[in-house]
Amino acid sequence: MITIGLAFLAFLAVALIAASALNISSARREMLSQQIDAFVPSAPTEMPVSFDVLRTRRQGLTPSLDRMVQGTSWAEKMALEMQRANLPVRPGEYVAAVVFAAIVSFALAASISRSLLIGIPMPAVTYLAIRFFVSHRQKTRLKEFEAQLPEAIDLVNTSLRAGFGLLQGLETVARDMPRPIKDEFSQVIRDISVGMQFDEALNGIWQRVQSHDAYLLTTSILVHRTVGGNLAEVLTGISDTVRARMRLRDEVRALTTGPRVSSYIVAGLPLLVFVGMTFTNPRYASIFWTTNVGRIMLVAAVCLTGFGLFASNRFVRIDY
Repeated sequence: MITIGLAFLAFLAVALIAASALNISSARREMLSQQIDAFVPSAPTEMPVSFDVLRTRRQGLTPSLDRMVQGTSWAEKMALEMQRANLPVRPGEYVAAVVFAAIVSFALAASISRSLLIGIPMPAVTYLAIRFFVSHRQKTRLKEFEAQLPEAIDLVNTSLRAGFGLLQGLETVARDMPRPIKDEFSQVIRDISVGMQFDEALNGIWQRVQSHDAYLLTTSILVHRTVGGNLAEVLTGISDTVRARMRLRDEVRALTTGPRVSSYIVAGLPLLVFVGMTFTNPRYASIFWTTNVGRIMLVAAVCLTGFGLFASNRFVRIDY
């Protein structure tokens, strides 16, 4: 029974790989088609020229999933999360990747342990690992953005004091600053160039990044556009505030380093003991993967250790 199930899961995995391979060549065509739709007006009906060749797509599993989830709130949220993590993955591709990883993890765990009891929780563990990876990418990009923001504000401020306009200052940031802040300001310039209102394009930075510092910057600029004033002085104050918040964040992180490291050590001790026991006395440790009670204890230990690590990190997380 296990062999038949593993064969079926292997067939699904191969089908997902084949569908993804078929969709690779159509990704560039779709991107080119979107760029043409954005920058080139629709051709009149009497024009003999046709751009259908640019819209041709091979129908695989991923486009089908994209059509299934398209228009849903989950798809919009997932697309925004992928953008925040700087991952060029569409919602349908994300679903396909999660399903494929869950199938492979289940098949490997069940085949290695020769027990479905070990393989059953692996899809959930795989999904949590993928979510952790996406969340880690988002946090890393957010930290890089916030670290570059004071310099970007100073660059805009210098441009304003030199007599240039606000849009020219944003273009300077998009041209001279490194990623990821370069990508965000470049997106603002592109949005404005295709006809989006300046307020909506600027608010897009905060919606994509979800940074308090970015919200402070965009709100100050929009308020200045409404009530007027000296924008250079406002930006100087914002730059000082952002740098003060960065110093406070570093101090808080330094003070909470001890509890965080202690939680990692406490969570890693059971793993080290288990590995040492496996090498020193394999017969004694084999009970954990040769009996049902041992497998249940092993799964419970992993879950409880993970929960303890998560709880300890939440306790030392301070909002400021």
